[in-house]
Amino acid sequence: MAHVRPAVERWLTWSGLVPLPAFLALHLASELRWAFATDVTDVLRPAPTTFSQVSSLLLVWLPLGVHVALGGGRLLGPRAARPPTTRDEPAMPRLVSRVTSLLALAFLLYHAQTFALPVWLGEAAAEDAGFRLLGEVSSATRGMPLSGAWYLLGLLATVTHAGLGVHRGLLLEGRLPTPEKRRLSARACALGAAISFCVGAAAVIRVATGVLLR
Repeated sequence: MAHVRPAVERWLTWSGLVPLPAFLALHLASELRWAFATDVTDVLRPAPTTFSQVSSLLLVWLPLGVHVALGGGRLLGPRAARPPTTRDEPAMPRLVSRVTSLLALAFLLYHAQTFALPVWLGEAAAEDAGFRLLGEVSSATRGMPLSGAWYLLGLLATVTHAGLGVHRGLLLEGRLPTPEKRRLSARACALGAAISFCVGAAAVIRVATGVLLR
């Protein structure tokens, strides 16, 4: 299966299969301190190093740009040009993957526009990103925590797309030749996505409740 797939499709798979889920896991692990922080001073972040900036560019933004460009081209391109799927890949996971990809992209663009872009433009200090996130997520609109809810939805869409993407990528690359391996991969990816969501949600909920502002 894998050797007959077009190069574009393999780039689409591998640009999202390895670097992005790995970064998601590392990012959520680093943000776990939100769930246990006891003082607002814990929010202050160290200044970004050259290594962190370069690794962020190479591990996140570059593969993400490739993944979004290729995925968007496939979704918007003619139906006849889209590659056939395997009989082992049900229609529902494909649909969920496409829907969550759009939600995850919208969430990522919002997050980047709110936090990363002001830093790149010199309009905000990187060290203050935690304080700005704290104010954003804990804010309320007409008494409703819409920002916190949006972060939970964005997080859910992102981890779901990542989990499905890893499993589907392995399947399309021919790395899951037996039913046992396919079941094991599906369960492992689902468990990883669930753990990632719980970790991220714990941090978001604690910030959204305004505990650190008291």
